Amino acid sequence: MILGSGTRALSGEDHIEDRIGELTYRISSKSFYQANPLQTRVLYETALSYAGLTGKETVWDLYCGTGTISLFLARKAEKVIGVEVIPDAIKNADKNARLNHIDNCEFIVGKAEDLVDRLERADVIVVDPPRKGLDKAVVDTILRSAPERIVYVSCDSATLARDLRLFAEGGFRVKKVQPVDMFPHTVHVETIVLLCRKAEEADRHISIEYYPEGRHMETAPLDASYSRIVRWIEENYNGMKVHTLYIAQVKRKYGLIERKNYHKSTKPDAKVPECPPDKEAAIVEALKHFRMI
Repeated sequence: MILGSGTRALSGEDHIEDRIGELTYRISSKSFYQANPLQTRVLYETALSYAGLTGKETVWDLYCGTGTISLFLARKAEKVIGVEVIPDAIKNADKNARLNHIDNCEFIVGKAEDLVDRLERADVIVVDPPRKGLDKAVVDTILRSAPERIVYVSCDSATLARDLRLFAEGGFRVKKVQPVDMFPHTVHVETIVLLCRKAEEADRHISIEYYPEGRHMETAPLDASYSRIVRWIEENYNGMKVHTLYIAQVKRKYGLIERKNYHKSTKPDAKVPECPPDKEAAIVEALKHFRMI
């Protein structure tokens, strides 16, 4: 759509070559390729470790491009099947497999949602979609194939969050998350997520590896006094009035305790009204809005 129906080299080669670790990649003008090769190695090796391969697995690499992730996976998998809609990228992927003497990769042109019935079942599925994330049909395809694990490589946290919700509804849960800074001095970051089937993961923990150089202002709690919370709820819930007592009760429930016995009666037999469910829901949303929970 962007580059037109064809390209023609005016001089020299019609491709470039680059190395990531021990692998060499041939890239044509229409093929996607990461622009930060040093961090790309970190990205792909993390994806490989999340895949948890033992040499017996069949892996799907959806949105495989020129086979960059596929060839990393092939070193530890029994077989890798790469799927990509751009024919030129698949041609590059085939050449890259031969260039690196890798013979356990198969690359197919087409949409993942159209090919699921033709592919052998995957033990692990890796996806590295463009910024728009996964189409709903692709999510449905992955859920229908029921892999053991999904490794999601994302360049947009908003579409990643949207798609993770769909996977959660389909029986998967987030096991690990690792951001990789591919674009220094920008707001963009690549994120790798490992999802496992809920039935096979009994614990309720998420492992997050985070190495901050400083707390980012966008994640810091805002200055939210009781009066600001009251006003926010009134403005966003059709004039709903909430007492500060109710706010204190909800904050205490979420571990936000300012001081002992705050908003509690000193009389042992005093009856303290409980926050109604509708007002508690509004207060919870306010606390989320002000980044307090």
